[in-house]
Amino acid sequence: MMPSRPLPTRGGRVRIWHFGGEAQAGTILEVRDGGRSLLVAAASGETLEFTLRRVSASFVARGERETPYLELR
Repeated sequence: MMPSRPLPTRGGRVRIWHFGGEAQAGTILEVRDGGRSLLVAAASGETLEFTLRRVSASFVARGERETPYLELR
């Protein structure tokens, strides 16, 4: 059976969505904790950590509730 959504992989492309609908491109640098935590290089040069939220099944910036969040591509 195939996954119902893309799985994070090292080198994978992502879109980082910010509050207000602004987005920027990014690349996954590391997949940690069995795929529940990601280290992402943003196009702006920042390195951000995202964690998987069980309730929404989305990756949200560590320490934040809703934004920024990731869209796996």
